[in-house]
Amino acid sequence: MRDVVVVGGGPAGGATSIALRLRGVPRVTLIDASSPDAVRIGESIPPDTRLLLSELGLWESFEAEGHDPCHGSCSSWGSDELGYNDFLFNPYGSGFHLDRRRFDSWLVRAAERMGVEVRRSTLVETIERQKEGGFRLKIAQVDDGGGGGFVNARFVVDATGRPARVARQLGASRLLHDLLTFVYGFFPPGSGGEAPSLTMLEAVPYGYWYAARLPEARLVIAVASDPEQLRDDALHRGGVWMERLLATKHIAKLLVPGAALEEPLTVSNAPSARLDCPAGPGWLAVGDAASSFDPLSSQGIHKALQDGLSAARAITAYFNGDGGALDEYVASVGERFDDYVRNRAHFYSTEGRFHEAPFWARRRGETGPPRAAR
Repeated sequence: MRDVVVVGGGPAGGATSIALRLRGVPRVTLIDASSPDAVRIGESIPPDTRLLLSELGLWESFEAEGHDPCHGSCSSWGSDELGYNDFLFNPYGSGFHLDRRRFDSWLVRAAERMGVEVRRSTLVETIERQKEGGFRLKIAQVDDGGGGGFVNARFVVDATGRPARVARQLGASRLLHDLLTFVYGFFPPGSGGEAPSLTMLEAVPYGYWYAARLPEARLVIAVASDPEQLRDDALHRGGVWMERLLATKHIAKLLVPGAALEEPLTVSNAPSARLDCPAGPGWLAVGDAASSFDPLSSQGIHKALQDGLSAARAITAYFNGDGGALDEYVASVGERFDDYVRNRAHFYSTEGRFHEAPFWARRRGETGPPRAAR
C-alpha cells in the first residue's frame, strides 16, 4: 500500500508530491494522465513565487531552466490610456513567463528525483473507499498499452484540475461563482516584433483582451467574455476574432502588419469555482481541483505550489493523529477563495467606462453565494 497517491501531474500534483517527500513520507505515487503533446497555455508567475520554489528546494533548478522574465503588466482598464504595474522595485526581482509544457515536465522530474513513484500516461478510472481504511484506485494506461490494475493508498490527493474528478467521486460538489470563456490565438515568432516582457490587458465592452509573450518570441493573445456573448458574436471564428482584435486600441499595436495565427483558435472555460468541501477523511484536493480563479489574478501556478506545501503539512499532521488538520486545510482554502472573490469584485468595479454593457453589469451583480456547477 502506498502512503499517498497524488492524482494529477500538473503543478499542484508535482508540488504536493515533492513537499510530502520533504516531510519524510516514504511511499508517494504520482499518477499523471496528461499527454506530452497537450496544449498548455503559457502563464506568468509573480516574483514572490520564488519563495515557494525555495521552500520546495527548487529555486536554483528553476533558475537554470531559463524561463523568460516578466517585468510586470500594463493595462487599459478604467481608462483609455495604459497604466503600468512593473516589478522594478520588487524585492524578489522579476516574475517569469512560463513555458508550461517544460515547467510541468520539470516539476514531475524533480518529484521523481525525490523518490516519488511516477506513473505516466496513466488515468484513474474509479476510486473506492476500503472498509479496513484507505482507498483502492483502478488505473489504466491512456494509450491502452497495458499497465492497468489497482493501486491501494492510505491517503489520496486530487490534483486533477478544474474537473476535480477524484473529489467528485468521493461526494464533493463543485460550486460555481462565475464563468468566463477565453478564445486564445497563438502567433509565431516575428508576428509581434519585439515580444513584450509585460503582460497586457485591455478592457472592451464585451469583456477584455489579454496578451503575453511565450517562449521563442511567440505571442499569445486571448479575448475573455461570457460564453453566451462569445457564441452570439461568433468570436470563436478566426475571421471575427481577428477583426475584433485589430479594432482594439493597444493590443492590436503588438502585431506587425499581416501577422497571422500559427494554428486554429483554442477555446477554454475559466470558472471561478470551489469545492463545497475540499477535504475529507483520507483525502484532499489541491490547486484548481480545490478552487479555481479568474486568470486575471495571475495566481494559478502560485496557488498550486502553495497548496502543495499546505497539503503536505495537513497530510503529515493527519498521519500523526491530528484530527483537526484537514479541517484547518478546508478553512484555509475557503478563506482564500473568499478573499479572491472580494478582490476580484473590486478590480472589476474599477472599470466604469462600459457600465451598461451586459458583461460588466453581470460582474457587478456578483453578490450571491456560489451555485452548484452542472
